[in-house]
Amino acid sequence: MLPTSNVPPSVAAQFPPQVVATLIELFGNDLQQWRFIVDLFCETAEQDLANLENAIHGGEDAQIVEAAHRIVGSARMLGHQSIGDAARRIERAAQSIGPYPQRAEEMQSALTCLRALTDEFRQRAIACPWSNAAGRG
Repeated sequence: MLPTSNVPPSVAAQFPPQVVATLIELFGNDLQQWRFIVDLFCETAEQDLANLENAIHGGEDAQIVEAAHRIVGSARMLGHQSIGDAARRIERAAQSIGPYPQRAEEMQSALTCLRALTDEFRQRAIACPWSNAAGRG
């Protein structure tokens, strides 16, 4: 992992180590950019989750794959492996063969996990002491 010596520990502690490493790699210690990307991820993830949930309820495999894949890509770009993995689980289930009700049960379970992970990330982002650290870095 990249050093975080110039990133306030109170900010870095809010996020998984790989997310911190990714943000440092992309933006160095520019906490304004960190906040912009974290906020953007949270906003788009919420919309993508709503689209994903609607697609699962509608039984539209192509729409499920598209919505899940968007979350996979966003999460992996941010370095949040567990969110990406949960969304990938849904994407794979939508691409698999078998009766939809069985696949839907698996997708719903993964969606519950995915929502919990994104909610936790969003809560940590909200709790992040951005303004206290904005002058640093």
